[in-house]
Amino acid sequence: MDVSVKMLSHRSAVSSSDPQNPWPRMRDVVTAVVTGLRSGRFIEETLESLCEQLGASSAWSTLETKGGGPMHRSRTASFRGVSPAVLALHVTEVLDRVQTERETVAGTVPYAPEGSFAAVPLWSDPTASKKARNLVGAMYLEFPGDQGTRSDNLEFIESVGSLLGGVIAQQTLIEATKEDLRVERATDRNDHYLGLDQLLSSESMGAIRDELRAAMVGNASIMILGESGTGKTQLATAFARASNQEPIVRATLGLADDLNTITSELFGHERGAFSGAVSKRKGLVEYANGGTLILDEVLNLPSNAQQLLLDFTQFGSYRPLGYQGREPKSAELRLISVTNGDMQQAIADARFRQDLYYRLATLPIVLPPLRERRPEIPKMAIGYLNRTDGHTDWELDRDASELLASPYLEWAGNIRELEAVLERARNRARAINPNDPVIEARHLDIGEGQPSGASGPAPATPPVESDDIRGRWQQLSEQKGNLDAIEKAIIEDALAACEGIVARAARTLSVPRTGLISRMATLEIDPEKFKQRRG
Repeated sequence: MDVSVKMLSHRSAVSSSDPQNPWPRMRDVVTAVVTGLRSGRFIEETLESLCEQLGASSAWSTLETKGGGPMHRSRTASFRGVSPAVLALHVTEVLDRVQTERETVAGTVPYAPEGSFAAVPLWSDPTASKKARNLVGAMYLEFPGDQGTRSDNLEFIESVGSLLGGVIAQQTLIEATKEDLRVERATDRNDHYLGLDQLLSSESMGAIRDELRAAMVGNASIMILGESGTGKTQLATAFARASNQEPIVRATLGLADDLNTITSELFGHERGAFSGAVSKRKGLVEYANGGTLILDEVLNLPSNAQQLLLDFTQFGSYRPLGYQGREPKSAELRLISVTNGDMQQAIADARFRQDLYYRLATLPIVLPPLRERRPEIPKMAIGYLNRTDGHTDWELDRDASELLASPYLEWAGNIRELEAVLERARNRARAINPNDPVIEARHLDIGEGQPSGASGPAPATPPVESDDIRGRWQQLSEQKGNLDAIEKAIIEDALAACEGIVARAARTLSVPRTGLISRMATLEIDPEKFKQRRG
């Protein structure tokens, strides 16, 4: 017969020589909690440790959620002849009772007189006053004997419940703070971005300007392609603003290979949907509802996540992880996809779904690289200098203008590289003469015979014939090609050793994962080839 235990009375302390001394057991439980925090499985690890320390055959817990919420469990061994359905029904009833009555419950199990159970509430704050604490869930343990009704075990279980409840409450606060930071990073609030007319004012951007102006009405999806540094994300943001389609939310894809992680990022999850999900999370799709969602580096999206995104683009509906509603959620927004990879080659290699491409690229836009806009570079440079330093009216002298537009500068980093060159030039100009707002060729630190990203002053050599410059440039290009081949071989070896898992290969090479993904795209390395070798 069940008995309710409202508040366990104070008991005499157990001596350190007593085998039932709770401190070694508590130490092991705390160790399990700390270990579980690192992996996001602290609830499961705590339940497992309790089973080991008290001899329980199974342990269950639930978070306080509407509709009962999902169960966490460990060692689900039950009594012989008892079906899982009967066990689950009993556990659910006891946990509901604990969360309703907010009291410890203990007794014999209804399907085995020799067995017992104990269930305790999990409090946000282990204080004596009920007014100062909130219920965050409940915990249930089942035993093959009478351990569940023994006072020393009940006291220990309640102590662990206080610890676990406090950790859950703190993790919920941490998750809420992380969510605020995540939304802050993803939501565009940059007022220094150029407007659409400013970005597309040059003659070379006329066709793009006409296409985007025609697309402002409606929610047609747009895909912006182009080399790294050409301003794709900036253009996407400027277009969304010009279309009055806000909020503007940016989702950086390719940071994870796990489908659950990607689903959670885009569509959110319910509390308890997976290990470590101690709080509910809204997806970026929901934040962008009514506005614009920018999918950055969409080419990095794994194939299983591509199917997920295809379903959303077709129906406009989605289900967060752990969502139990009868009808899916929906969102109406414009999708703008951005990538610096070769989309057509990715489709040909079956790395990107062609049907998803057509969904995302109702209007494909290709931004030209900076080297194809050479005559416009001096004007762009003056605009950047004055825009980022409104107190000074900057100028370029003739030699600096000619150097920036030189046909021998590759501008591999495009606009991003140009801005870095100009920042250095402005600093040098100020260091030499703080009152002279003129950028000279010597300030730019680039020469016709060396790449625009090279450092160090241009060598003071006499003028040379153009044929000699071309020959030196060709030699440099060949050397770069050899280096690229060596780099490609090293990256492929790392991927092979890491079974195609990009994150693991990045750790092996001690490089940022996003940087490795970018280099793999440039060097045309497909990680899927190495995943197929597993097994």
